[in-house]
Amino acid sequence: MKKIFRYTLAVLLCAMTMVACTNEYEYDAPSATDQGGNATISAAKTSYVFVPSDEQEYVVTVARIDSTQAQTISLTSDNSKFNVPASVSFAAGQRTQDVKITSDLPAGSKEKVNISLGESDAFLYGGNIVTLTSSVYRMFECVIAQQTMYGGQWAGVIYELGGGNYMIPGCFADGYDLQFSIDFKTNKVTIPAQFIDYYDDTYGRIAMTTGSATYDPENLLITATVKFTLPDSGYSFNGTHTVYIMFGSDPQK
Repeated sequence: MKKIFRYTLAVLLCAMTMVACTNEYEYDAPSATDQGGNATISAAKTSYVFVPSDEQEYVVTVARIDSTQAQTISLTSDNSKFNVPASVSFAAGQRTQDVKITSDLPAGSKEKVNISLGESDAFLYGGNIVTLTSSVYRMFECVIAQQTMYGGQWAGVIYELGGGNYMIPGCFADGYDLQFSIDFKTNKVTIPAQFIDYYDDTYGRIAMTTGSATYDPENLLITATVKFTLPDSGYSFNGTHTVYIMFGSDPQK
């Protein structure tokens, strides 16, 4: 028993000695220069969608860690279709600055750009690159007609979303976009069930489900057989109805 105690005491003393030595070791604090530059870059919004009539503008934010002195921060980008300033200047005491970027992408475009801080300006522990994506929808004028429920015809616009997908903003009512797709090989039109209007506070929203829909390429005309229902209240309108959508110009050109 005494031997075991002596052995344990010896191990304990040895361990204490090692801890004491470890505590005396001095670590060098990292140098301030190891943290890189003085700036970070970020963006509140990174994905943009435009129609041809829109001004194509984007915003990124450059921030400084130390804002004591005036400074110029350099920027670089990898897509010349975006107009990115080569640098952004800060006054003494100014910590952040929004930087406007522009483009003039044609309809049907989808592009992205990586915007980076200059290597000597990028703070090591912050964001130093932002990726922006931009899509410009093609836009077609159109006429929508529905007699039995809506009693007439009216003008609208169709946005081409890519891949045969389209959208008519506020087709039957403001705030309710109609989405559909066209297979131009078969001229089949797919219109998923969706809400298209608001009836009233008692019955709720109007939904449209499609039985069949086709595209006539000669007349640029979609003809859809549909049903209108009130799923919020469990009611529906009697019978089937026909919706016509006519493109103002050929979507295949």
